[in-house]
Amino acid sequence: MPELPEVETIRRQLHAKLAGKTVREIFIYKTGREVPAGEGFVKKVVGNRLSGVERRAKVLIFQFENGEAILGHLKMTGKFLFVNTDYIPGKHDRILFVFEDAIRVMWSDIRQFGYLKFVDSVELTEVLSKYGPEPLETSIEELAQRLMAPKTRKIKTALLDQATIAGIGNIYADEACHRAGIRPMRKLSTLSRDDRARLAEEIVNVLNESLAQKGTSANDYVDTDGSKGGFLALLKVYGRENQLCLKCSTPIKKIVQAGRGTHYCPNCQK
Repeated sequence: MPELPEVETIRRQLHAKLAGKTVREIFIYKTGREVPAGEGFVKKVVGNRLSGVERRAKVLIFQFENGEAILGHLKMTGKFLFVNTDYIPGKHDRILFVFEDAIRVMWSDIRQFGYLKFVDSVELTEVLSKYGPEPLETSIEELAQRLMAPKTRKIKTALLDQATIAGIGNIYADEACHRAGIRPMRKLSTLSRDDRARLAEEIVNVLNESLAQKGTSANDYVDTDGSKGGFLALLKVYGRENQLCLKCSTPIKKIVQAGRGTHYCPNCQK
């Protein structure tokens, strides 16, 4: 699933071309993952002018000038792609947005878990309030404070909880823990003040480094031009089960934690 660096990459690219543009037409090829469905979605959106494209956690926010918005979640395989006028829709393409100046954006989703939801200003505020602080906009001290409770919670579980810290998923939770030298299956109660500060700092570092590479294409992720992110080659533990740790040459282990694969070095991480 695309995480903060991937979604932020897409946001920046969409914002650069779509801010200030009006939605002229919408063509729905596969309905069912937009709210309201079908023609109701078209009527809500067409004619609205975008003030910009924003992001909260892993959610894209297509913000209209009137305060309404579309929330877009990519989930596992969602994509927003800029396409030409001669583009022929494929079997996974769902909705085509046509903006003024003939700018066309296709929403595609292989696994069909992603969604687009039209919301008014009240619902938008309610939805966004449920997320924790943005790690790239928050001090290390505040992020460290978020890693204190509940004390019996496992570190990896806390990092994946969007109400704790927004935007972190499986890849960057594993990578941050490895950089900090902390095993992700430990409880929050075992973290010292220095541990929390170090982990918070490494969360920010790994997210920024991945963002500079336009994200990680571990599976299906591509940006709005169809290009892959470059951070895959820089991963230290995620996806490297049984490969040697790049720091100490100990084989990387993978366990299942809360239904998710968790990668760590049994020597470097304590």
